[in-house]
Amino acid sequence: MKDFVGRKTLTSKQAARLLGVSEASVKRWAEDGLLPAEKTAGGHRRFRPEDVAAFRRTKFGRGDGHLPQTDGAAGSASQNKHRRHATESRELRAAMFESLVAGHAEEASALLVNLHLHGHTVASIADGTLFPALQKIGDLWHAGELSIAQEHIATRTALEALQTLRGAIGSSESGEPTAICCSVEDDFHELPVHVAALVLEAGGWDTVTLGTSTPFYALAEAVLRFGPRLVCVASTVMGDLDRAAREYGGFREAAARVGASVVLGGAGFAGEVLRQRFPAELHADDFGQLEAFAPIVAGTHRRDGLS
Repeated sequence: MKDFVGRKTLTSKQAARLLGVSEASVKRWAEDGLLPAEKTAGGHRRFRPEDVAAFRRTKFGRGDGHLPQTDGAAGSASQNKHRRHATESRELRAAMFESLVAGHAEEASALLVNLHLHGHTVASIADGTLFPALQKIGDLWHAGELSIAQEHIATRTALEALQTLRGAIGSSESGEPTAICCSVEDDFHELPVHVAALVLEAGGWDTVTLGTSTPFYALAEAVLRFGPRLVCVASTVMGDLDRAAREYGGFREAAARVGASVVLGGAGFAGEVLRQRFPAELHADDFGQLEAFAPIVAGTHRRDGLS
């Protein structure tokens, strides 16, 4: 996988491998205008990863990242494959770090979309590649080795890359359950909110993203208005803890009225004491846990709809 996962364009052979078809089919679709392609000075076709992903979705189905992973870290894989997988993961995180710090949105976007094309889910991309790179950037900023401008550029680049990934995955179908995503009051970190929403959208959910710094009383109002089946709240920092805990009670009452499950995630909810003060159906330590929990809620929703 590492031979072309970070490339901004793909050859006909690489596109064919990702689509599971012959190279001749890819060339024919390009000639018919079905699969957008550019040509090099030498006349060779090159395909953008996001165009290949969009074509796969429309031609073969949603293509939401649940295909078998080509570098397979399954339990039956050999020890050598595990080592190669670990090495590739380090290389991917390093490539993502360099792209984000440099503000190279096109390179970061290509990396995310190529991972999606190789069968990685949104959660595995976020947990394994994107957020480790962002964590390194944050650590270097706190140590004074990166400027605040560089940290801001990295964040904006990551958000732009996520938007490209969202376009490659496609929107959810109508009639699916609704989820609300936001961060707590005084928390202005956008990325966890957008990643949580994209994890759910990739699983077929309709999402309402309230954005950052959402007080619990305002979230309660939104819950009563939209009647979601799932509410995801991120917290990197927590401001007035006592006030937040009081308002959280009113939000939980609103969630119970509409039958919504609540997922809390982030450092602001870490620790047993905080989790007792802010009870939830799931306290997620990573996006993989949200990805695993959401289908359970969706399945309950569909069964209720049939009853």
